Amino acid sequence: MEQKYYIGASAIEHFSEVLAQLKVKSVFVVRGRQSYVQCGAEAQLQGIFDRLSIQCTYFSNFSPNPKKEEVDSAVACVRESGAHCIVAVGGGSAMDVAKLVRHQLAEDSYQASLLAIPTTAGTGAEATHFSVVYVDGVKNSFEAEDILPDYAFVYAPYTYGNSTYLTACTGMDALAQAFESYWNRNANEESRAFALKAIDMLWTAMPQLVQSPTEQLRNVVSEGAYWAGRAINITKTTAPHAFSYAFTSHCGYPHGHAVALTFPFFFALNLSADDPVIQRVGLNPNQSLSEQLYNYVREIGLVYTGCKDCQLSDLLAMVNLQRLKNNPVEVDQTIIARLKEYLETHQS
Repeated sequence: MEQKYYIGASAIEHFSEVLAQLKVKSVFVVRGRQSYVQCGAEAQLQGIFDRLSIQCTYFSNFSPNPKKEEVDSAVACVRESGAHCIVAVGGGSAMDVAKLVRHQLAEDSYQASLLAIPTTAGTGAEATHFSVVYVDGVKNSFEAEDILPDYAFVYAPYTYGNSTYLTACTGMDALAQAFESYWNRNANEESRAFALKAIDMLWTAMPQLVQSPTEQLRNVVSEGAYWAGRAINITKTTAPHAFSYAFTSHCGYPHGHAVALTFPFFFALNLSADDPVIQRVGLNPNQSLSEQLYNYVREIGLVYTGCKDCQLSDLLAMVNLQRLKNNPVEVDQTIIARLKEYLETHQS
């Protein structure tokens, strides 16, 4: 399925047009609990729903790392509402729930369109055909054509009020996605083009945005995050994401922060100093790539501070093998030992 997308200041105008074109009478809105109001989406979108006489059912009863029973509850709510249009407004968690809801409904021949409006700049979930949910505390990934939203509306003003830390975490997730797609075993000409477009937009803008946020920088990072999502929609992710999940589920690091922990190590492992992207982002090929990347993530505040509840070796043993197989360099026990040493050396 080819997704239709709208990026920029007119994205919400297109949202209104799409609802009218689809002749929507009732929507099921999966939304963040507080972010939906705080970012300005509630006031703006409710005005559109009222003007088009659209009935709304809202769902926000889900965890930061959504659980299967929460998705099941949302599915039941959609059926009760009778809505055949699902609108996801929020970060990655809201997107994951909405995407899985549509997928489960489709499996039971209940047809619903899916419209996605991100309120963070980073997960790229509005552009991918896979989603995650936790089942009995274990992260499960799902992949299907009907998980991809039919429409994506990337409207940066909804990210303008995001905190510095949230901005750093989500932006780092997007940047890592772009590089992981670039060096991925599954990379092709199209995915490389999306990845490089994202890298060009995110690499310089990210530290600037974290340190001195402006609306223009948020516009750039929001768009860059979308292209990173388009890139991994083709290739999926690699080692930094594969190792990140345990740091999130057992240590509480937000996803983007967890990805940042191992990203410098794998950047140096997966890219040679003469790779064109090294010069493209202005790194010094004659200096340690891992140290340069460590300084980059430290500059945006995403360092490793340990995990009191787990041994580092245990966390690294929980690696997601499905994501790890996409890495261009095979990760064996010798490399994992080197990764452990890297993290111990760089713990703050």
